[in-house]
Amino acid sequence: MRLARPALRPSLRKVTMIGADTASITKVKMPASCNNAWEVHKFGGASLANAELYKTVGDLLIEESKGRGSGCIPTMAVVSAMGGMTDLLISVVNAALKDIKSAEENLNVAVDRLVGVLQQLAPKEITDPVEAAIRRDAQDILSVVQSLRLIKSVPAEILEVVSGMGEVWSAQTLLAYLQTTGVKCDWLDARDVLIVKGGAAGLGEKGAASTGGVNPLWDATSSRMDTWWSERSKQQGFDSIDYKNEAPIVVVTGFVATTDSGVPTTLKRSGCVSVAPSGRFEPECCAVLPLRCLTTHVRGVARTFLLQFSRA
Repeated sequence: MRLARPALRPSLRKVTMIGADTASITKVKMPASCNNAWEVHKFGGASLANAELYKTVGDLLIEESKGRGSGCIPTMAVVSAMGGMTDLLISVVNAALKDIKSAEENLNVAVDRLVGVLQQLAPKEITDPVEAAIRRDAQDILSVVQSLRLIKSVPAEILEVVSGMGEVWSAQTLLAYLQTTGVKCDWLDARDVLIVKGGAAGLGEKGAASTGGVNPLWDATSSRMDTWWSERSKQQGFDSIDYKNEAPIVVVTGFVATTDSGVPTTLKRSGCVSVAPSGRFEPECCAVLPLRCLTTHVRGVARTFLLQFSRA
């Protein structure tokens, strides 16, 4: 369906959304004080290349969540991996085919780079648990790739699990900065809610205009999203705030998902690009089911502006 340009963003270009009939999808339930629909923003790796850009993105999200005179706006950000991180993680897998030591060195470069950025964004009481989680993930990656030299090949599932870690780490990194500002915030691992039809193996070509046949299962996805929101909104106090004065920010991992058989997967290399060259909306991390998709550049950051999944 073709969507009209919203008046609040006259400089943004119009695109067409493809995918599910969103009218049939269950929407998350919001408190009565919330008068505004969710707004969802997508930030690519080039917009998350260093600590200053993570801060810029965080500040933009806080500014957007304050609203435009009609109450605060619940806001989501779908994030890619830090710029260059996916390629670094793929190099770990490729190196493991020949030499596990080289793979470990590449992995250490990736982890140290991310941790260095993380430590510039927040104090130790916030970053220490995130760093510990990242280093545990890195150990898991190393365990997974150790067998590749023996089998002399890379199963698609391993490549997808490893390459998708960059988004998981990036979401937690942005959350760490947001936590320093005092805003209500949380992060969502899309693998917990975004369910896709299994069968499309491999990462796809970087920069391609389609997601290579990845098909979200909307009923399962929206049901899991509703469950996640119900549980987390209670735990984080999102259901008790006055949305006239504040609104939550949720950071969501792009690129990653789970198949209907429970296997971690990705949306392929172009699944992390919300607006393809054709001007169409690709399935992205649509656990949040955005209804409009627009792109702009603010303060040097390329941002895809996904308007909006509605209140129930």
